[in-house]
Amino acid sequence: MGILTSRFLATAASMLAAAAVQAEGDGRNVVGLGVGVVPVYQGSSEYRTLPVPMLNYESGSFFVTPRAGLPAMGLKTRLAQDWEAGVFVGMGLNRDSSDADRLKGLDDIDYHATYGAFVEWRPGPYALGLAYRQAAHKGYGGVMELRASYLAWRDDSNALRVGVNAEWANGDAMQTWYGVTPGQAARSRAGLHAYSPSSGLQSASLYAAWSHQLSARWSTVATLGVSTVLGDARDSPLVERDSNVFGSVGMVYAF
Repeated sequence: MGILTSRFLATAASMLAAAAVQAEGDGRNVVGLGVGVVPVYQGSSEYRTLPVPMLNYESGSFFVTPRAGLPAMGLKTRLAQDWEAGVFVGMGLNRDSSDADRLKGLDDIDYHATYGAFVEWRPGPYALGLAYRQAAHKGYGGVMELRASYLAWRDDSNALRVGVNAEWANGDAMQTWYGVTPGQAARSRAGLHAYSPSSGLQSASLYAAWSHQLSARWSTVATLGVSTVLGDARDSPLVERDSNVFGSVGMVYAF
């Protein structure tokens, strides 16, 4: 399996990186690298260790920030005090049938370009964001994401942020990641039955991110969370476990 080759690895890496950046706070540009432990895909009983890139850069209206597992770039504008909106382009990651035993016989999901838009509200220690991400690949669909977090504690060296994340997927996205066509069912090594999920909520997550400042520029960060599949995604024959834990630890450099 290549780095970040399933959708949950992408989602978890994005959440870990974003949480680390938020915990570091102060609106500074940061770059770093961590190690994460996550399921092979959301709902899998198998876990993997993977590198987690952490990057947040802003210059005027231009930004680079984690979205869907890899850094995405875009433009944003201030709508009002504490309100921002913007557009972005990025990459959607793949999933190979060789990633897990339960996936053998299913079609691979290719790397693909993505694009979308977002709006964010950041009053004081709170952060609330709504974003839509559309796959440029035909048939891969789109996902709406709602994020909320709170800076629960900060002192001279430490910061603790807690947050929640929920995703809604349209019918194409649900079918891509949780569906099983009759042909795939016939080829399935695990004996999966055909399944066609409908659009709806597909997952929700809860996490805590801690940052400890080692020096003026260097900090260590750690994230721990739990994610659960919802709706038609939970009923997919691909899902072995309704909920998964995930976590990471790493270092970031502020500049």
